[in-house]
Amino acid sequence: MPKRSGAGIALLADPTRRQIITFLAQHPRRPKGLAKELGLSFSSVSEHLALLCEAGLVRRMATPADGRGVLYLLAPNAQGRIIAWLAGTEVGIEHGRPRSGEV
Repeated sequence: MPKRSGAGIALLADPTRRQIITFLAQHPRRPKGLAKELGLSFSSVSEHLALLCEAGLVRRMATPADGRGVLYLLAPNAQGRIIAWLAGTEVGIEHGRPRSGEV
């Protein structure tokens, strides 16, 4: 079994932060868009993103188009730790079977 540790990895015990990681794994997002997708306040999402950034799991960057906005994405060096942590959980599995549409 993969080692389920590393800096900041305990933050993934929170379901909201796991959802944020899931969305960011698909593509970088703006905090306002994440808040809308999650049905949460902007301030709540910002707090979660700050914790994830501080732990080195997520990073922020200026938007490529004009550099004035902010995008969040998974930190490339953290992806292995995130995958290892999730592999040791039953995230997405109900009663030992994958949810429909999952492999």
